[in-house]
Amino acid sequence: MRRSDRIIAFTETLWEWYAVHKRVLPWRDMGIADDDERAYRILVSEIMLQQTQVDRVKITFRTFLERFPTLHSLAEASNRDVLIAWRGMGYNSRALRLRDAARAILAKYQIPNPNDQGRSKIQDPRSKTHTDSVFPQTMIELMAIPGIGPYTAAAIRNFAFNLPTPCIDTNIRRILHRTFFGPENRDGTWKKDDHILLGIAEDVLQEAMDGQKDHDTRNWHAALMDFGSLIQTKRNPQWEECPLTEKGIMVTSRKSASLPSRRSRSSAGKGWNEPGREIGGRFIPNRIIRGRIVEELRDEPKGLKLAEIGRRVCIDWAMRRHQRWMKELLEKLQKDRLIAERKGKFLLSSDR
Repeated sequence: MRRSDRIIAFTETLWEWYAVHKRVLPWRDMGIADDDERAYRILVSEIMLQQTQVDRVKITFRTFLERFPTLHSLAEASNRDVLIAWRGMGYNSRALRLRDAARAILAKYQIPNPNDQGRSKIQDPRSKTHTDSVFPQTMIELMAIPGIGPYTAAAIRNFAFNLPTPCIDTNIRRILHRTFFGPENRDGTWKKDDHILLGIAEDVLQEAMDGQKDHDTRNWHAALMDFGSLIQTKRNPQWEECPLTEKGIMVTSRKSASLPSRRSRSSAGKGWNEPGREIGGRFIPNRIIRGRIVEELRDEPKGLKLAEIGRRVCIDWAMRRHQRWMKELLEKLQKDRLIAERKGKFLLSSDR
């Protein structure tokens, strides 16, 4: 099959599949006319979805926005406020990066506070358009904000502003590579780099925008995400339910796939080289213990001493053997602005 024919068949098939299997997610189809407000919510969802499963984000996304409904309310929050609202998400430094991004956007673009009376720019948000929005929209502007990388910038353009922007993330990379070039290598690496895949992403995006109702960049990228999450998954693709396989559109097949195992060098090897120690007969990376420390301190506004933290997060805690190791973990959390030390106790940082 010629590449041009494969691109046409690929987009037509994905649109057909998406029409039936589209997921209902709280950051989609929000019915928000104000571009700035919608862009803020997309920013929150995209940072949350980094390294976190969708089902967990669905819950926290709602509660987080109840606590911080606007870019302004998040920008004004202390470290502690944000970390408490981030409960259950893991990778807690993302919460502070999100808050810092909100501050950077407000500082540079002076987005009006919707709670202020007498907004001078536009009185009725329902009449607001892209040209009225002051939230950054170009890739250069978005990527200049600390904490926003190429994919997140493109996602904001696609999902918040409906501006067609080809992009690559783990789901899109996997689908495009398996469809046009074949399976990933056994060690989890790819035969083609993202520069080549980005060219394919641009070609399929142009074909996908065929002028039909709802065939826009927002829905197209949602279709790719859903297909990667439900059908062409990393380790357990649903070959019998994959329409690309059934129609012979996908180069990769169940027989040709050499999917990475959980013990492959690219996945498990990263953990082997990661700092940590054996606890209860199992190797636990330091990042997991740091996450446990933050979780314990969320419910301790007066703080905890080092020894008490050790007892709570390690079943084999021994002060003499583990004190130095725990101190290093606490110092790293302090450096990352997640916790602070006050009178011999450690607590969530109250810095702003």
